[in-house]
Amino acid sequence: MQSSATYGKPQLRELASMVSHAAFKKLGNTSNQSAYIRRMKKYVDWDKLEETKPKSLADLISFAYQILEQQYRHEYIYKNKLLNDYVLKNYALDDAILLNEFRVGQSIADAVLVNGTNKVFEIKTELDNPERLLNQLNDYYKAFTEVYLFTHSSLVAKYLNILPEYVGVLTYTEDGAVIESREAKIMRSNLDVTFMIASLRKPEYTKLVQQLVGFLPDVNPVNYYRACLEILQALVPSDVQNIYCQVLKNRIDLATNIYLGEAVLPSYLNFSFYQSQFNKKSYLTLINNLNKNL
Repeated sequence: MQSSATYGKPQLRELASMVSHAAFKKLGNTSNQSAYIRRMKKYVDWDKLEETKPKSLADLISFAYQILEQQYRHEYIYKNKLLNDYVLKNYALDDAILLNEFRVGQSIADAVLVNGTNKVFEIKTELDNPERLLNQLNDYYKAFTEVYLFTHSSLVAKYLNILPEYVGVLTYTEDGAVIESREAKIMRSNLDVTFMIASLRKPEYTKLVQQLVGFLPDVNPVNYYRACLEILQALVPSDVQNIYCQVLKNRIDLATNIYLGEAVLPSYLNFSFYQSQFNKKSYLTLINNLNKNL
């Protein structure tokens, strides 16, 4: 069902908090979702709905999601759109990974796609401002070679006046499609192994060093990170970055990809589910919750 009502900003903000990665993760934790349902009903103005009301929790979330798509496109809407309409349509998940909230230096990339290439996506919704954008982009190029800004079509002209010419642009169109308005140019000149190693977990930078030089430093644990960094600093940054991306691809969760490939879940849940790496019990709890009658 579609909503023709107009909602106030306070209501929309509340709905956005319930249509989010953090909120959706909880749907797989417990079968008791009564508080979530009550709150969702409150902010969609359940008692004022004149059309056919949602019958299940899945329908209720879908209704709220449609309201937000129309009136308050917050970050989760963009991330889910990125996964559904760009990544899943152009890449195979068994050979690619979409990382969420990935830290590079002093910045956190909204999403990073790693497969044979690597792409950072910085999201700027209609609710955001360009503050710190150029500093964020500079950080991303220390670890990755392609960067895209993902924004709404109404904002593209504004950001084209700000962005360096080598930054690509993905556009969220008025009709809900995702198109590549400007292709990103590959930039390797700013790669910095200090930023790469700092973004990895210890087993990952250990593997990075081992694959690049064939040995590991024989030092005490306190000096291990510094010793690994010194080894990497002696190498060509682009060579390090090639293996760095391979190491990141090892975060691919095959079980999650299988569940996602079954297409049982509503599409509005895909991004959250993909990032949550639910086990079978959580997956079944999630499905049962969505099917609950209201």
